[in-house]
Amino acid sequence: MNELIEHLIIPFQYEYMLRAVLVSALVGGVCGFLSSFVTLKGWSLMGDALSHAVVPGVALAYIAGIPFVLGAFIAGLLAAGTMVFIKSQSRIREDATIGIVFTAYFALGLVLISLFPARVDLKVILYGNILGIAGFDILQVVGISLVTLLVLGMKWRDLMLFCFDPNQARTLGLNARMLHITLLGLLAATAVAALQAVGAILVIAMLVTPGATAYLLTNRFGTMLWLSSGLGVVTSLVGAYASYYLNGATGGCIVSLQTFVFLCAFFFAPKQGVVAVRLATRKKMLSKETSAGPSK
Repeated sequence: MNELIEHLIIPFQYEYMLRAVLVSALVGGVCGFLSSFVTLKGWSLMGDALSHAVVPGVALAYIAGIPFVLGAFIAGLLAAGTMVFIKSQSRIREDATIGIVFTAYFALGLVLISLFPARVDLKVILYGNILGIAGFDILQVVGISLVTLLVLGMKWRDLMLFCFDPNQARTLGLNARMLHITLLGLLAATAVAALQAVGAILVIAMLVTPGATAYLLTNRFGTMLWLSSGLGVVTSLVGAYASYYLNGATGGCIVSLQTFVFLCAFFFAPKQGVVAVRLATRKKMLSKETSAGPSK
């Protein structure tokens, strides 16, 4: 028994693993919290767009020798602003606007990386490097996470109403435009924070999967917030921990675990799972047949 415990705590004996587990849990919690709003608003594609649109900002930051967070965040805000501008000034559908903008920004990032290959590591941007995260980068991630959680904690009711019904929010006197900008800014900031943990490719999973899972488990938004945040923390912590023994990519382990939990909820959620829905449908059919009685 002692040997088993000693074997299980081996990862925590290494400072890089301890940092990776704790930072992953923090980022997972923030992404999970914001994931509920992304799910309610139907902004899954927007999250994907912003996670890819920060790539040129990261590349320019590495080239200029400035903190990557600054470049990524500015690029994310510019991409969000570009989408809003095109949508407001044309008849192009929102999904087409998002697709055009995020692919354009991502392509620009790839061009910059190809022009300065010695200064920018494409793998770090695309897949993350949580095991090699430096102390200064940890401070940046913690700062972004705390600010995001603070804003969400103060404005979650207003943001919930905006996501559910923007027109009702305007009727009640809320500034829907400012809430729209706030949510976009938080989404960009969180994508930047998660970039270190799982990279640009898998950020979208951390911003969508916990909220989608919680959505299947409850009908109350307050409960959904706690569930998605908890799922984000636990799956990120366990995924980062398991990556040591599996010798696999940390981001891949985290997202794979989140997907597994989502599939469990998809099939076995008490009310909205596939099994529960089929059983309820069968029960209704049997009830109708019973109430109709034998045919004459």
